[in-house]
Amino acid sequence: MRSSFLPAKAGPVTRILITSTRNSQLKAVRRLRRGRSAVVLAEGSRPLASALAAGARVIEVYAAPTLFVGHDQHELVRLAESRGARTVELGADAFASISSHVRPDGIAAVVTRPRTGFDLLRSDSLLLVAQGIERPGNLGTIVRTAEAAGAGGLIACDFRTDLFHPEAVRGSVGTIFGLPLAQATTSETLAWLRERRAHVVVATPDGERPIWLGNYRHPCVAVVVGSERYGVGTEWLDAADETVRIPMSGRADSLNVGVAAGIVLFEASRQRATSRRS
Repeated sequence: MRSSFLPAKAGPVTRILITSTRNSQLKAVRRLRRGRSAVVLAEGSRPLASALAAGARVIEVYAAPTLFVGHDQHELVRLAESRGARTVELGADAFASISSHVRPDGIAAVVTRPRTGFDLLRSDSLLLVAQGIERPGNLGTIVRTAEAAGAGGLIACDFRTDLFHPEAVRGSVGTIFGLPLAQATTSETLAWLRERRAHVVVATPDGERPIWLGNYRHPCVAVVVGSERYGVGTEWLDAADETVRIPMSGRADSLNVGVAAGIVLFEASRQRATSRRS
């Protein structure tokens, strides 16, 4: 079945219309929610906008106009199409079958998996190393935080979840398409950092000094955070130029890794900005 999807400002546009939740194409999209594929599922208008802004290749857009919350979404679909994306219109029920959102906004996209590698990172900048992160939502939050803090890249070290899992893309609000990323083991990452004479700052509850006394002013600084369950590994603790902790005066004895990464990164960003001004 076919449908004219958008208001015809630039002439009628004919697209496929799917209303059945049992459609084989939608089954393929649902399988992408498991992660680890050559393509990435980006749910929501903001992740799609971020992917387009970063120049990522958008293969398909799945759109349910009855769920749209503004005319900007029509323009977003047009932009994706102008860059070669194929659009499939869905009924509300069909869209709900591919979405993990409680209140979906009617947009989902299939995007070519971005390239990762050390060569993409800015080695003269603030970097974040996230070791052994298990939950994709936490990883997405860490990516979003690193991008907001102005980091020059993120290294997913000894990763236990897919860097581009749909929940990581969602947690990053699409910033995962724009932030330079690398995936490597601890030994590979340490070797790369040593070649660049990076200053390694490990965040751990047993750190030697509070975060505001850490030194983040070196040209290349790598802030290291560890997994939700085990924290930072001994190899990183042994290699650290310094260790820092987040002082806590309440009853809580730990923080979510995404929150902890944000606190340390923004302190590092503050110090680096102050250093540049002076």
